[in-house]
Amino acid sequence: MKKSLFSKIISVILIFVLVFSFAACKDNKTEKITEPEKKVAILVAPEAQYPEDYKAAQELAAEHPEKVIVKEYSDSRILRAGDPEIMQFSKELASDPEIGAIIYARATQFTTNAIREAEAANPEIVTICIEPEESIETVSSLANLVFCADWAKVAADAVAAAKAQGAEQFVVFSINRHITNNPMYTSLNTAFKNECEAQGLKYVYDNSVDPIYSSGIKGAKLYIRESVARLYNNEKISGTNVALFSTDSSVQSTLIEVANERGLIYVCPSFPTAYNGLGEVYEIAKPEKISDIKTYIENAKTASTEGKAKLSMYNFPLAATLLKSALYCAFDILNGTTTAENFAEKVQERTNTAADNKEFTIAPYGELTNAFMAYCPGFEVVK
Repeated sequence: MKKSLFSKIISVILIFVLVFSFAACKDNKTEKITEPEKKVAILVAPEAQYPEDYKAAQELAAEHPEKVIVKEYSDSRILRAGDPEIMQFSKELASDPEIGAIIYARATQFTTNAIREAEAANPEIVTICIEPEESIETVSSLANLVFCADWAKVAADAVAAAKAQGAEQFVVFSINRHITNNPMYTSLNTAFKNECEAQGLKYVYDNSVDPIYSSGIKGAKLYIRESVARLYNNEKISGTNVALFSTDSSVQSTLIEVANERGLIYVCPSFPTAYNGLGEVYEIAKPEKISDIKTYIENAKTASTEGKAKLSMYNFPLAATLLKSALYCAFDILNGTTTAENFAEKVQERTNTAADNKEFTIAPYGELTNAFMAYCPGFEVVK
């Protein structure tokens, strides 16, 4: 389990605190942001992999130039010889005496090993993870704080959005590494299945090719094309009232291309964000601020006129909000203003302030005392 402040004491205290803290009013006065003595490093995947996370990290570094540094590692979906850069950079950053915390803007594969490398270099390093791709239980046992999407709410919202565009069938693609190794993805799949049943849609699951296999991203994309054709040939799906979803970020462009060719429905990428998916297929001008989703969606409507697909986009900057929350929580931990006694309350306060939306919700992730799931409803039709 994680050392120091967030150890056994927090488990006992927070079980009582959480019940009351999340019922608290979101309009509470927020404490001023105070920069700590030490710096916070944000580790990000390339912009091509997760655009919202990447740009949000750059904006936070510009707002806090003396206290925030950003380090970009190579695309985590492409295997390379030697230790992944996320591990190398974690060790390097933690070894720097000026750095007190590392935020994994998207906790991609190898993050657990990366945290272990960081802690070996500096046992006092603070680590915060967002949307872990590896087991959320393992990640939360190593990190000080974990954020993820509230997938039950995402599923309800995404299925409803697909249904509003005429969907009667909903296909979920995933990979063994996600479904078997991470309870969060298992619950994600269950949530989509339950929502399809509740909202009267036929649910279809397909086990896809992992892009980290020898066939790579190209093989994963090819599999999606072949799988959709098989589903039609085997009469698992029919017609055009079919929505497509995958937990694999590398195949979002293929889903949209197939939807365009067949006149199908695409609502949501592998994480609720406006910037993955459509931005990989169409040339959509990005706004000056990554949080200006309204402008981006309007640009998307202009750019995505070609193709037969019915398209929607998520209209809230969830990735940017969670990253901003993570930074301010890191500041609080390093300043000593977050303690075991006020941990849940402070996390809730910082996250609600960063979201600045009355429909935004944050709640504990199951029984994990340092993991929280968040969401703000809203999908908007693009075409």
